[in-house]
Amino acid sequence: MRKNHKEQEFPLRCTKGEKTETQTCPRDYPTKHNPSNQNSHTCPSFFRWIHEDLKPWREKGITREMLGGAKRTANFKVVIVDGKMYVEKYRKSIQTRDVFTLWGILQLLRLYPGKLPDLELMFDCEDRPVIHKGNFQGPNASPPPLFRYCSDQWSLDIVFPDWSFWGW
Repeated sequence: MRKNHKEQEFPLRCTKGEKTETQTCPRDYPTKHNPSNQNSHTCPSFFRWIHEDLKPWREKGITREMLGGAKRTANFKVVIVDGKMYVEKYRKSIQTRDVFTLWGILQLLRLYPGKLPDLELMFDCEDRPVIHKGNFQGPNASPPPLFRYCSDQWSLDIVFPDWSFWGW
C-alpha cells in the first residue's frame, strides 16, 4: 500500500539570454532537495551498478587521452567545476535526448548543492553501445569513458539514467 504524500514539483522555467547561449533560472526556483517521504533517502538497488560500470578505470584512472577517445562518438562533454556546469557540444543528438540529460544534471546540481564533485563527462545520446570490450584487452588497455543510456555484457559503455530515473 502506498502512503499518500505530496510530490514535489520542479518546473523548468528558464529564460534564454539575449546575447549568449547562457540560460538562467528565476530566483524563486527551488535550490535544495526536501524529500517528502522517508524512502527517498534510500537509493534504488540499481545504483550499485555504477561501481561495476566504472571497474575498467578503477586501477589506473582516466587520462586526457581516454577522454579524447570518447569524443569520436560523443554528442557532448559536461564539465562541472565548483557547482557550475559547462557544456561543449560536438554533434546533434536524436530528438531532445541531450536536453533532458543536461536538465537532469542541472537538477542534481540545484537540488544537491556542493555534493557533485568537479568532473568531466563524455556523453553519447544514442542507444547502441560502441565501446566494445574486445577492443580493449590486456594490461595497457585504455578504454574511453563514455556515458550513454544502454550497454551490454560485451561493452564498456557506462550506463547513465534516462528520463525515467529523474522522477525518483
